Amino acid sequence: MPMAVLIIAGLDTGGGAGLKADIETVSALNEHPLPVVSAITYQNPNEVRGVFIAPPETIREQIRAVRDAFDIRAVKIGLIHGGAIEAIAEETKGLRKILDPVMASTSGFQFLSPEDVGRLKKRLVPGSIVTPNVPEAEVLTGIKINSVEDMRKAARVLVEELSAEAAVVKGGHLNFTDVLYWNGEVFEIPGEHAEGFTHGTGCAFSTALAAFIAKGLRLPEAVEKAKRFVEGAIRFSRGEGKAINPIWELQRDAQRWRSKEELGDAVNRLVKMGELLNRHVAEVGTNFALATDFNEVFAVKGRIVRYDKTVKPVGPVELNASDHLRRALLKMREFYPEVKAVLNLRYSEELVEKAKKLGLKVSFYDRREEPEEVKRAERGTMEWGIETAVKRLGERPDIVYHLGDWGKEPMILVFGSNAEEVVERVRLLIS
Repeated sequence: MPMAVLIIAGLDTGGGAGLKADIETVSALNEHPLPVVSAITYQNPNEVRGVFIAPPETIREQIRAVRDAFDIRAVKIGLIHGGAIEAIAEETKGLRKILDPVMASTSGFQFLSPEDVGRLKKRLVPGSIVTPNVPEAEVLTGIKINSVEDMRKAARVLVEELSAEAAVVKGGHLNFTDVLYWNGEVFEIPGEHAEGFTHGTGCAFSTALAAFIAKGLRLPEAVEKAKRFVEGAIRFSRGEGKAINPIWELQRDAQRWRSKEELGDAVNRLVKMGELLNRHVAEVGTNFALATDFNEVFAVKGRIVRYDKTVKPVGPVELNASDHLRRALLKMREFYPEVKAVLNLRYSEELVEKAKKLGLKVSFYDRREEPEEVKRAERGTMEWGIETAVKRLGERPDIVYHLGDWGKEPMILVFGSNAEEVVERVRLLIS
């Protein structure tokens, strides 16, 4: 059965952080969220304009209502205000608490006064697992943090002097390494730069940690899993709210299934073109690739090859089955994200002229013009070629071709917004 996780946090009207991210995180990790509203922020992805503070008694009664009905396995405390600290401390007594000491927004809006921070240190830090970032850890401990060693010192102070159960000092502002101090031991959890939006990372980390603790994981393992969860939420972040995407695993898996089905159906349609397609299959084989919104690319394992007078796929549709087309497609999507599919055919002047007559936008690149530094770089030709073709045309190309080079077969790439569009363009080209 899902475990209940109590979340005490603010509502972000921009839909990026706070309760929205917390609820999604707990739900994505298959536990049951119990959201308690501590504040409502007036904000968008660019700024916090103000905050409405929920009265302490309102917060108290929300907590009491859910404590009376649920077996709460962990509590995440996020954005709160000084007046509610006492009520929250009293009403969460006896529960395993993860405290994310939110003091200010990224844009600089201050949520806690120095007096509030003092109350936090006195009433909520003791007994909690505290998860400050570097600036928050500096405020709580008075230690200037410039290194992992400084993070170790701050984590130790939070536990040994301020009586926290444990402390996780997050290094996203410094070096992507998190430092956990727990039971007299120091654990370093290294990370790496994840490309994407980062608004909401602190909320998602502390909430994911609460969810993993609710599952019964030991703290070091829970911290590790929470960190990896957030890295994924950044990599698969979405542009709408300029924030992390806590439900990235659910969306990714759903898109993988849909994309695999879509490409499989499209490959079956290609195979039915049989003899018509046979003579246009490249000597190295033809492949068909389709990207998800998360830039994962499916293709045919082993490619599509000539088979007597017809064609057949060598293997099934799989993730990352074609490095060549994957790189071409992802490079095209850097310029035109709406392009999601591509297929390669053997080059012929006949097909190029047919494409122009059909009104398709055609561009090309000449591999003889490839800069030496690109030739020397591993797997750089495709990216250079697509960028060159896009810039040459000045608009989105439907067809990109090249005439080959020493040991390189000439090729035509047919792009489309989905797999069906590519199949239809191929049908028109070869009919």
